[in-house]
Amino acid sequence: MPENQIDHHTVVSTSIEVTIKTGLLIGLLCLLLFSGELLFAQATPPAKLSKRPSVGLVLSGGGAKGFAYIGLLRVIQEAGLPIDYVGGSSIGSIIGGLYAIGYHPDTIAKMIRSQNWTNLLKDITDRRFIAYEEKEYGEKTIVRLPIKNKKLGLGASMYQGQEINLLLNKYFSPAYQTYDFKKLQTPFLCMGTNLLTGESVVLDKGYLPMAVRASMSIPGYFSPTDYMGYYLVDGGVVNNYPVEQVKAMGAQIIVGGDVQSGLYTRDQLNSITAIADQITSFARIGANKIGDSLTNLKIRFKTDFGMMDFDKYDSIIAFGEKVARSHFKEIKALADSLNAIEYKPLKKYEARPLDSMQVDSIIIRGNKNLNAYYFSSLFKHKKDTKIAVSDLQNNIRKLYGSGYFEHVYYEFEQHEGKTDLVIEALESGPGSVGAGIHFDNNYNVGILLSGAFRNVLGRNSKLFADLSIGPNPRLRIVYLLGFGGKVALGLSGDFYSFNFGMYNKDVKTNQVNFSNNKGSFFFQYTSRNMVNVKAGFDYEYFRFQQDVDVDTNLNPYEHFTSYGTVFLSFNADSRDRAYFARKGIVATLRGEYVMPLADNWSRQIFSNAGVFYLKYEHFIPLSPKFVLQPGLFAGGIIWDKNSPPPQHIFGVGGLCSRNYIDQYVSFTGFQFIQKFGYYSTIVRLKLQYNVYQNLYLTMRADAGTDVNDFSQVFKPVNYLCGYGLTASYNSFIGPVELTLMGSNMNSGPMVFVNIGYNF
Repeated sequence: MPENQIDHHTVVSTSIEVTIKTGLLIGLLCLLLFSGELLFAQATPPAKLSKRPSVGLVLSGGGAKGFAYIGLLRVIQEAGLPIDYVGGSSIGSIIGGLYAIGYHPDTIAKMIRSQNWTNLLKDITDRRFIAYEEKEYGEKTIVRLPIKNKKLGLGASMYQGQEINLLLNKYFSPAYQTYDFKKLQTPFLCMGTNLLTGESVVLDKGYLPMAVRASMSIPGYFSPTDYMGYYLVDGGVVNNYPVEQVKAMGAQIIVGGDVQSGLYTRDQLNSITAIADQITSFARIGANKIGDSLTNLKIRFKTDFGMMDFDKYDSIIAFGEKVARSHFKEIKALADSLNAIEYKPLKKYEARPLDSMQVDSIIIRGNKNLNAYYFSSLFKHKKDTKIAVSDLQNNIRKLYGSGYFEHVYYEFEQHEGKTDLVIEALESGPGSVGAGIHFDNNYNVGILLSGAFRNVLGRNSKLFADLSIGPNPRLRIVYLLGFGGKVALGLSGDFYSFNFGMYNKDVKTNQVNFSNNKGSFFFQYTSRNMVNVKAGFDYEYFRFQQDVDVDTNLNPYEHFTSYGTVFLSFNADSRDRAYFARKGIVATLRGEYVMPLADNWSRQIFSNAGVFYLKYEHFIPLSPKFVLQPGLFAGGIIWDKNSPPPQHIFGVGGLCSRNYIDQYVSFTGFQFIQKFGYYSTIVRLKLQYNVYQNLYLTMRADAGTDVNDFSQVFKPVNYLCGYGLTASYNSFIGPVELTLMGSNMNSGPMVFVNIGYNF
């Protein structure tokens, strides 16, 4: 949120400028009092002949530094100074707007402290609102670019401001019926900048949350806002201190709060936000000079806090109050002088966000490719009923989390005494392309090219495509055709090849390449974005080939053969994060019936088989730093006379969290797929410790069995045990991890390296 760029040397303490202006002001008020006394001597009541001057409060933009205004508002109230008009830009429009509709400074402070500012500023929607398929096939790219007009392009901004919009709607809800901002508890205006003409725009009417949203739309950071026929960005670009506009409302005395820090030095121009703010600062110098000349009492907050230091709210609020209290005498003198002319009590500042809203009907705007049923599946609304604001906001998040929209906003429209809920849904473009990179000891290095396309092959459709390029390549394509918001028909293809070793205990005896081509047809049902049920059929065509012909028993596997699988799976993912989760579960319960389809030799090697397995991992927060992670894997195979194909046998070993084959599971202290078996039971326990910010340490222990004969499951000689310690850093390319581990299967210590998101 932009800052003033005029004065480099202003100090926090009372300036000469403030002293002179305050002295002149008090002198003026004394003159008014003196005139009133003369008139009173002529038997005329002073109240009828002396009029109290009106006071306007103006708050500049300046990003997170605007939290300092909480202290200024507290001191204003303590001094007993009523405010008649409020105006602001950017963060000043947010704090000023909340005060104008009747929020107490302490209430505003609580609201600031209750936010997750990282999620707000980066448009991170709570994972429980993200569509299941978006979590399943997403969350693995470093960069993603939208496709516009059949070309790759860049978005209009880094973030849409989806969560900021919901925040403003919630806290400005008490004023949803007020179209004219002059009719608020305290008349209010804020500033926007017309992106098409570069002109400053006064926002004093319309839907208040969206006006404030427009005023704080940092160019390049938050998307521009369509409002009242304008295409707006941050008001501070041109007018970051709207004193002239507040005086035009009727204010005679101006009290100003200013968190602008002046032009940056060369050393300070070390971030995108600093450079963007420096560039835009030149355009607002003129408005700042005018504002300074018209301000009677100005409080400057000179600080080293940055405009994006939103997570330092407590320090900034405390700093702001300290500075404001250093000006208490001037503010108190002004209040006393005004009250000497005409006493005016403070207004009641008791505003609270609304819990529910009486809504007559719901209007959907902007949907082109999605029919009305898609929306009605979420908004089950009867005419003229109450809607809980929390439920409304969560449904908006679900719409946004579907991946179909660039943004989903809402507002309330008044007409003929009725209130309509209007959903403004801007559908996303045809798709996007992303890229990622990954390395681990199991699959070696891989470069990911990823595409996501929505509503291209039919309404309510999604197409995901991933190509991993490297020594172990993989191509995965998934097509989903939705029927409303929960049921979908799916088609997928999965083509991969990877290498792994074969072992006799801890001795590597062979190197094998496994290639598989799989096509799937399935139906799926998703509930609450956390539970997914699939039923369908897989057709697979595979080969299991030795690098060197060491074991003649494996020779028959070297020819491609085909088979089919009928399956039913139950999947759950309620984690708060895909990596370094603090709470929730991730689980899969799958049953399948495997059938050889070829009429050649394969029926002599493989037979029909029933396979079932359960994967389960639970994340339990023990404290803000510690998370306990118990887990379980259990599976078994029922077959006729021959074994099922090798990718349906349980492979154990390695630490890759996402394997190409679901039946291959990690085990601490083991080589990649070091053990094969028809019956597998593994219990896990991990303790994750957040050392500092993005740095983690995880202690881990695995124990279990993986055998070919069920009667051998409980024999101690077959027990497996592994242990290790993982140091992790949560980087922008994904986790960067180093694990030291050991086990009862391998004699010496082992090292596992993992870099980047898994795909």
